[in-house]
Amino acid sequence: MATHAKEIKNRLQSIKNTKKITKAMELVSGAKMRKAVTVMLNTRAYYRLAWEIMTRITKNLELASQDQLARFFELQEKEETENQRVTLVVFTSNRGLAGAFNTNVIKKIASLLQKYGKENIEVIAVGKKGVAGLSLLGIKAHLAYLKDDTAVNSASISVVARLVHEKFKKKETDKVLVAYTDYLSAINQEAIVKQLYPFTKTAGIGESVENMSEAQENKTPEKTLLPSGNIRYTYEPSKEAILTYLIPRIAEVQLYQALLESNASEHSARMVAMKNASDAASEMSEDLTLAFNRARQASITQEIAEISAGTAAII
Repeated sequence: MATHAKEIKNRLQSIKNTKKITKAMELVSGAKMRKAVTVMLNTRAYYRLAWEIMTRITKNLELASQDQLARFFELQEKEETENQRVTLVVFTSNRGLAGAFNTNVIKKIASLLQKYGKENIEVIAVGKKGVAGLSLLGIKAHLAYLKDDTAVNSASISVVARLVHEKFKKKETDKVLVAYTDYLSAINQEAIVKQLYPFTKTAGIGESVENMSEAQENKTPEKTLLPSGNIRYTYEPSKEAILTYLIPRIAEVQLYQALLESNASEHSARMVAMKNASDAASEMSEDLTLAFNRARQASITQEIAEISAGTAAII
């Protein structure tokens, strides 16, 4: 009985030590989350305005099919071919202990494999865990980068932005998609996939390319940042010069915002996961404390009984 009480005591101490670690990680993740959310919210308006400008240009754009820039704009509705080459930029975390943060993104990628075919998808992974998760699906990342968890400017993603721009420009891929986790609140994040290239005239700001939830489909459209109505643009110095400048920068803004959304979501998910772990440790500590007290009480009762029996035998 004494041995059993000692085992419980050792396990209780181990759980208390674990709780200290998870509590510390919860506080650190909370501090990082607040900073990441602040940066992310500060850039959202700029991101939406930039995306809205490109969407409006696309709707009113007149380009000849042989124009080099026409490739970047999906000006006509067309059916997706089975052998369409897709480049997928995936944002995951560098570390674990973030609940289902990485798993949800990998699940989104799994659905894309069925749609486009594993052999037609080339993956650029931003974050260590994405590489590990993709290997479970039988996919080897074409390129892999560490994710900047404390990104404060677009320099953190400029290399990837230039890479996908050049690949699309040189016709090495037919479509560029971005998979990341969209920050909704501290306890709610959603893994989504968005189309980066080509720019479409039908997709709304922040609209996912697939599997939109019923809540998303029925929600009221966000207020536009630009005046309504058809606008005819006058380009100066020229349409080609303006669009050549805008196209890679709009894409970089979108990738940077995806990075910020992913960072805020990651820190939020880790904070919640560590809070749940701390709460579970507290519950286990209470149960083990009760079990330890019962074991100790049983041990004392047994010792008293043995003493009483020995005393009675002597008398």
